[in-house]
Amino acid sequence: LLFSDRNYRLILSVVTGSSDGIGKEYAINLARNGLNVVLVSRTESKMVKLKEEICSKYTVEVQIVPIDFARGPSVYQPIEKALEGLDIGILVNNVGIAHDHPCYLEEIPWYQIEQTISVNLLPTVNLVHMLLPQMKLRRRGMIVNVSSTTGTFPVPLLSMYASTKTFLNRFTQALQVELCGTGVECQLVCPMFVGTNLIQQWESLSIYGILSAPVQRFCRMAVWTIGKTRETTGYWAHGIQLTVLKVAPLFIRLPMAAYLFRYLRDKNVQNMG
Repeated sequence: LLFSDRNYRLILSVVTGSSDGIGKEYAINLARNGLNVVLVSRTESKMVKLKEEICSKYTVEVQIVPIDFARGPSVYQPIEKALEGLDIGILVNNVGIAHDHPCYLEEIPWYQIEQTISVNLLPTVNLVHMLLPQMKLRRRGMIVNVSSTTGTFPVPLLSMYASTKTFLNRFTQALQVELCGTGVECQLVCPMFVGTNLIQQWESLSIYGILSAPVQRFCRMAVWTIGKTRETTGYWAHGIQLTVLKVAPLFIRLPMAAYLFRYLRDKNVQNMG
């Protein structure tokens, strides 16, 4: 298994979007398993605090690379320079943004559309492109792409966000085939509701507590699946929910999703008014 392999315990793991939520907990759990960690995220003060937390609990090294992926293509040269020469064995592509609330496409400002594409798609593609050659050369590596179940079928009122996740799903699945025989593996993680800042506004739903997973519990289980499966929801309850969801045909799922997210949109509009 992955974490019982001494070769992996001596190398670095890179986690994007690691100052909060899922990325933060991935970093903590990788460190718990003895891996050194490189934190790549926007808020340096949060990463400094996380580094102190990790180093106080585990005998690992933690490096910080403060980067705002919303700035576009100019950020990748500094990242490449910061990671140059490092023995990176695990890449966790987690960084992502969502709109403040579900909305119709025309209600999304232009700049948010561009940011959604810049942050949800390009970091994953560019970091894989950047680190994959060295992983192949060493014939050892693990790429973990954190996506979402919203990418498995159309989601009205989350059209931009869900479409970026669909891209990540297809990109990862194609990459898995490309990597056969190279010694490098690629895992796709598609969670449902996880208790992070991205979905705080959904906590008003009566079903939220039933469907959501605490972020600490989710990430502990998701990290445990690394090296064991190529595709996962990351959490046992999410696996059951997705199986049940897939039983319903698309012509039933689409109206249900539209009703749910329209309700959330209208409630947000009322609160703002």
